[in-house]
This record gives sequence, C-alpha cells and structure tokens, in this order.
Amino acid sequence: MAHKVDASLNGMSPAQPDLVILDAASMQTTGTRMCRTTRSMLDGIPIILVAPQGTLPDAGCGANVTLIHPFTPRKLLNRVARLLPADERFALVTGPIRLNLAQRTVRCHGRESRLTPKQAKLLEVFMRGPGRLMTREALIRQVWHTDYTGDTRTLDVHMSWLRRAIEPDPLRPRYLKTIRGMGYRLDLPGPS
Repeated sequence: MAHKVDASLNGMSPAQPDLVILDAASMQTTGTRMCRTTRSMLDGIPIILVAPQGTLPDAGCGANVTLIHPFTPRKLLNRVARLLPADERFALVTGPIRLNLAQRTVRCHGRESRLTPKQAKLLEVFMRGPGRLMTREALIRQVWHTDYTGDTRTLDVHMSWLRRAIEPDPLRPRYLKTIRGMGYRLDLPGPS
C-alpha cells in the first residue's frame, strides 16, 4: 500500500488494476486532487474514494464511489463487488479494452456494452492479435466459419457495432482501424 498517489501509480505493474481504493482519510485530505490524478492515469478503472468524516470531496473528482469514514468492512466489500466486472476469469484485456467472454460484455474507458456472440468472437480475434492486419477473408473464416466471401457486408455491420461499443468517436476510430483494400487492425495508442 503506497501513501502517495504518484508513488503507488508508478509502482504498479504495467497491467492495469481492476479497481483502485484511495484512502484519503489516512492522510486527512478530501482526496479530490488524489482522485483526479489517479483518474487521469487510469481512465476507465473504477475508483473508491475513502474520505475522512466531515469532508465532502468534489463531485467531479472522478471517483465512482465515495465512502465517508467510519464505515463497516461489509459496506466496502459491497461497493467493491458492485464495481468489479463479474467473472473476471474469462476476461481478456488488451490496452484499455476489457472483454468478458463469459458475459459477452466489453468495457472501454469506463463504458460497458453488451455484445452478441459474433461481436464478442470478432473482438476476441482482434484482441488476441493487436496491431496485426486481419484480412476480411480471415475474419469471416474465424468468426463465421465459412470460406464464402461473396458478401462481406455482414462483417462491415459488425465492425460498425463494435466501434460503437469501444470507440470514443465511432466515426473517427482510434482502435479498430480500416486498412483500405486489405482489412482491419486493432491499434492501441502507445503511452503519450
């Protein structure tokens, strides 16, 4: 457990945590600045802010849940259970994209969407090979289990649906890129 936000964030492994609990109460601060710093570095990860009694952190600080000291351990566990995605054993994480294969849900930048079985399979194919160009033929073969590529409109429609689920702006995709005349690729922006 780190007592300074920067130290704790820098000390984390490259994999993103499933959830962050910020204990501002132990530092006698409202935690607003702490929470904003954490949110800017871990966009989309649920944050529970523990604030000292008699304080009220800024509503726009970025915490998903604020608990005011004192509270019972059961209350904390209940909040954690609500924020953690169900059945993480079946989760596939690539960059900011978290695909739960069992639930067929995708979470990206704090937004969760349900997927159809074909959408989930299509996204799984991309997430298992980020940065790799996937031809339309290969995608149709892997997802629809057919070699018939006479009409690939189905693939285009599914790509549009996936972009709506994970892209901040589906009309200008950051992640699922079309490579004209070749296919599609999942691009993950590097650290800035």
